Amino acid sequence: MDYARRYAGQRRLAGAGLMLIWIVFVGRDWWLLNTLDPGILLHVGYVRLAGAVGMALPLWLMWGPRAFDERRSVRLLCVVILSCWFAQLALMNVYPARRVFEETFPEYFLVVFLIFTSFRLRAITAAWLVGLCVVTFRLAIYLWLRSNVSTPGFHWVSWVSRGNTVSLMYLAGIVVCIQFELAARREFVFRRTLRAAKARVDAASRVVKQQNERMREVVREKERFFSSAYHDIQQPLAAINLFIRSARIKLEGEHAASHDLDVIEETARDLLDMFKDIQDYSELGSYVPHPAPVDTRTVLMEVFEQYREPASSRGIEFRISERRRHPPPIESDRSLFKRALSNLVSNAIKNTSAGGVVIGWVLIGERLRIDVWDTGIGISPVHRDAIFAEYYQINNPGRDRSKGLGLGLSIVNRVVGILPKHSMRFWSVEGRGSRFSLYAPISEMAPVIETENRKDGACTSVLEGRYILLCDDEPTVLEGLRRLFLSAGALVDTAGSMAGFEAILADEGRAPDILVTDIRLRDGPNGIEVAERIRQHFAWAGVLPVAFITGELVSPRALRDFAEPFVLLRKSSAPENTLAEVSRFVAAHQPTDVDHASDP
Repeated sequence: MDYARRYAGQRRLAGAGLMLIWIVFVGRDWWLLNTLDPGILLHVGYVRLAGAVGMALPLWLMWGPRAFDERRSVRLLCVVILSCWFAQLALMNVYPARRVFEETFPEYFLVVFLIFTSFRLRAITAAWLVGLCVVTFRLAIYLWLRSNVSTPGFHWVSWVSRGNTVSLMYLAGIVVCIQFELAARREFVFRRTLRAAKARVDAASRVVKQQNERMREVVREKERFFSSAYHDIQQPLAAINLFIRSARIKLEGEHAASHDLDVIEETARDLLDMFKDIQDYSELGSYVPHPAPVDTRTVLMEVFEQYREPASSRGIEFRISERRRHPPPIESDRSLFKRALSNLVSNAIKNTSAGGVVIGWVLIGERLRIDVWDTGIGISPVHRDAIFAEYYQINNPGRDRSKGLGLGLSIVNRVVGILPKHSMRFWSVEGRGSRFSLYAPISEMAPVIETENRKDGACTSVLEGRYILLCDDEPTVLEGLRRLFLSAGALVDTAGSMAGFEAILADEGRAPDILVTDIRLRDGPNGIEVAERIRQHFAWAGVLPVAFITGELVSPRALRDFAEPFVLLRKSSAPENTLAEVSRFVAAHQPTDVDHASDP
């Protein structure tokens, strides 16, 4: 059946070619015999017509589905061949005796050649079919010689010599047919083996795909578990931080209580710093950098102000190397670059017990090198290949929580890999200190000058008289946030879910200036849905700014379908930072001349 499907087209073309040859020889007969007896030409025409009909009918049937059935197609080809062959034998008795062998033998040779090369018959079929033709051909020659040669014994010699060429072609053709069939069988076995191998590969691919899907589901399940655990653990820590701030305000002047609060606050801050490292490391996997001109000096000063007090509390000198001119702007993602530099400084302070930490810069061609020097413990050659691995820490076998989780340099390494044309190198001598260097390309454009005042006191004054809606399903966190914003002079209404806002929304009073809500809420709609419903309710007042505050590992890209303006805050942030971020966000999206006199 494979034979029939593969060679159906070739067999049809070969049959059509045989018909064309037959027609050409009809023309040749008319041209040769027209000058002879017209009666002979008429008899030749009858034989030619009978042979053409005998060939045309099975060829017409082969243009249908019969050509794809091996048994039927072979039967039809046999009819075609025998019709042509016996018509040729009939022509031997019609042609003039002196022209029989010269005019009919070329047709025999062509027919035999087509059978063995183009009809693609199996060897056993070709052997008996062409063998029948050769036997009848030899018999026809014998009978013709016996009736036309009168010399005794001569017709035997002539019979032997006249049929040798066709007989030799028959033997050679059988050899060719056998080779064709063997090649076809090898190809068929190869294709069948290939199909079986492909089927096995496809089956294995399906199994691997299923296993990969199961593994992805396991990873997603772990991520969901980790995110939930991260959220649940951060809730009490955030509440601790918020209430410590509230208690510190109430207990000003009480030194004993203040000392206890310092210890609690430091412990809570260490834990929150650990979670912030985990959060930063997780977010980098899906972060898309946005390179832009960055004011290098501003970033250096911000990092310096951020770590000046922690360094001072450890008795470490922390300074920026003074230069006659300011460092040039760089082409980078500001938040990522600042995060990498902050981690290097934080790591240097944690690993320095005496001496100091210095930030400096050097212009090298078209790149700027930012150096963080320290006089800390240094890095042994044994550890240099492992310091960028996750959770790896030197000289911290007891896992002192004040030294973090060992993600700082891992985050720096990932940031450098994300930022284009950035790189990092380090030099260290064990026991004497280290130097970590960040390389960034120089920007050809000047950075946008930031006119925003980043002092916390100036920012928090923006909330004076503002109306804030708070939503969090954790009562202690909600109360802590309420006290935080009340301390800044804001007017606050709180709820643990959307149901808690129904009474507030029923009173057609003042529109809130900002909504601060957790994303994950236990009862009813989540924080995103709550924000959308409250926005719809106060649509007459414009688009309500929303600050999402969450303890989960949520990427800002998860909020890409939520309409601006909104900001994503972390519960791991210090209360002062949360207050400052909300103040800046409100200042950026609310007019400054709003009347705050009326109560909500």
